[in-house]
Amino acid sequence: MSIALTFTGKEILDTPIVGPDGAVHYTTSSTHGFRGRKVTTITAASGLVGCINWREEVFVINGQEWSWSKVRSRSGFFKLSYEWHWNERSYKLEYHDMNKSLLATPTSGNVADTVQFHPYHPHLFHANERATILFPHQMQDEVERMFLLMAILQTDVQQQDAARAAAAHAAA
Repeated sequence: MSIALTFTGKEILDTPIVGPDGAVHYTTSSTHGFRGRKVTTITAASGLVGCINWREEVFVINGQEWSWSKVRSRSGFFKLSYEWHWNERSYKLEYHDMNKSLLATPTSGNVADTVQFHPYHPHLFHANERATILFPHQMQDEVERMFLLMAILQTDVQQQDAARAAAAHAAA
């Protein structure tokens, strides 16, 4: 059984993230400057705070800082994916179903601990699909959930940026 959380807005970096009962579990907010996004702050309902510093490429959770270069490594040869390392666990983040879902799968241990993220998908003739994240029910470590939420947001936003850049380059 998973805990499904829904991003209420289209912009995943500036929106409440709610549970099935409508209760806010997390809130994301971002600051922007002349050169793009600066910092995204994620606040949990419990008071836990995480920040993604886009320019310095670091995560900060309750004041403790992790550089992306220390917690992320590339894996895969034909299909690019990343491994994110948290304490003694590593998670492989990889898109599936033609980028319709991003899975954070433990590289060792129980695959039932996989976190699923489904990005926002706009539709012309029916309701848009809101972004959702599903945490396994047994994942009780709130700091680990915050870390994985940050890793998934970072991965998805960079994927969106790369897709926009490719589209702009193709149009030129």
